[in-house]
Amino acid sequence: MQTSRWRTQDLVEEFSAYAAAQPKVSSHCHQLPERQLVGFDLEALLRNSYINWCGLDWGPTEAQRAAFFAELGTNSYLVWLRRGLTELYPGCAPLSAASWAEWDARLRAAYRDGGHAREVLTEKCGYRRMLLDAYWQPGSDNDAPALFAPSYRVNAFFFGYSRAAGDHDGNNPYALETHPFLRDLDEYEAWLRASIRARRAAGCVALKLPIAYDRGLDFQPVDDDQARRAFARLTASPGAAEAPGPGQAPSNAPQRPGAPAGVDPQDVRAFQDALFFRLCAIAAEFDLPLQIHTGSGQGRRTNAARLQDAIERCPTTRFVLLHCGYPWIQELGFLVEKYPNVYPDLSLLPLVSTRGCVTALHDLLERSSLGRLAWGCDTWTPEESCGALLAFRQCLATALAEKVVEGYFSRPEAERVITAILWNNPRRIYSL
Repeated sequence: MQTSRWRTQDLVEEFSAYAAAQPKVSSHCHQLPERQLVGFDLEALLRNSYINWCGLDWGPTEAQRAAFFAELGTNSYLVWLRRGLTELYPGCAPLSAASWAEWDARLRAAYRDGGHAREVLTEKCGYRRMLLDAYWQPGSDNDAPALFAPSYRVNAFFFGYSRAAGDHDGNNPYALETHPFLRDLDEYEAWLRASIRARRAAGCVALKLPIAYDRGLDFQPVDDDQARRAFARLTASPGAAEAPGPGQAPSNAPQRPGAPAGVDPQDVRAFQDALFFRLCAIAAEFDLPLQIHTGSGQGRRTNAARLQDAIERCPTTRFVLLHCGYPWIQELGFLVEKYPNVYPDLSLLPLVSTRGCVTALHDLLERSSLGRLAWGCDTWTPEESCGALLAFRQCLATALAEKVVEGYFSRPEAERVITAILWNNPRRIYSL
C-alpha cells in the first residue's frame, strides 16, 4: 500500500509537470480589459475573484482581515488564489492579514506595467487562446483578438420583452444594442439571428447562456402561436417600451434578477422557453457551440439533467455544459454517455471543489469520448487564472495517476488525455 501511494504521488507530479509544459486553450474566461487593470491592487484582486462570492467581508483593519482569512482558510477559492499568487510572485509570504500590505504593494508594482496581464496569461500560464465571455460588453475580444476569442453572451435577449427587465447582471438587449423596440416575436428572433451573424463574422466562436442564474433549465417546447401571444402581451405591458434610468454596473458576483412589476410569469416562461429552442436552431445553423451554465446558478432546476429534453430535440446543436453540472456531476455522465452532442466542460469545477473535479474526471474518462472534454479557467484576473490552472493540473494529474496505478490505462495514454483536454479538443470544438 505504501509503495502504491508513493507511486501515485510520483505520477501526480510527473503528469502535472507534463501539463505545465503544454500549450493551452482556456475554453471560458472573463478576463478584465486592460483599462480596468489600471491601478490594480489587492483590494481589486479580491473584489474581482470568487472570494467575492463567499459573502464575507475582509474589512479594512488587520483584525478584521485576520478573522476573514481564518474563516475562509479551507475554502478552495482562497486556497488556489494563494497558490496562484505564490507561483507568480515568489519570495512573498502566503497571503494573510499580516502580509496584506506586502501583497498590495507587489500587485500595484506589477500592474504599473501595461503588459503584465498578458505576460502572465501567455508566458506563465501558457495560454495560446482564451474564450472570452465579456458580459459587460458581449462579443468583445478585449481588443486583443490574437489571444481572446469571443463567446457571445446572449442571455440579455431572454429579457427583451421589456426595456425595464434585466438579467442577473442587469443587462437588457436594448441597453446593449441600439434597436427599435419590437413587439413581434418573429421580428425579435430575426434581430437575435442578425446579432449572432454579425458577431460570428467579427470572430465569435461560441454562444454563452448563463440563464441558470435567472431561472431553471427545464425548457419545454411551446406552441408558436402561444409564444407569439405571450410575447405580445409582455411587450404591451405599461412601460415595456420605455427606457429605464441608469442600471447597475455588472458585477462579478451574481445579483438578484430584475423583472418589472405586473408581468405574468407564465408569459415570461412561455417566451423564454420558445426563444431557447429558437436559439438552439440558430446555434446549429451557424455551427456555433452553445455554452450553457449548469449546476449552481440560482440552484433551483439548474441540474444539467433538466436539459435532457432540449438536447434530445436539438441533435444538431452542440451543447457545451459548463462546470459539469456541479454538484450534480453524476447526472452529467448520463447525458454525455447518451447524447453525442453534449460536451462536458470542467471550467470552474477545480476551484469550486477540487475533490469534486477529480471525481468528475474519473466518471467522464470512463463514460465520454475523449474528444469532447475541455477546461477553462473562468476567471477575471491573471492571478486567479493561474490558481485555477494549478487546481486543474492537480485534479487532472491526480485522476490520471490513479487510473494508471489501477491499470486502467498507460502513462502514454494519460499524456494523450492531457494534451487532448488542454489543447487539441478546444481548438477543434471552437474551430480555433
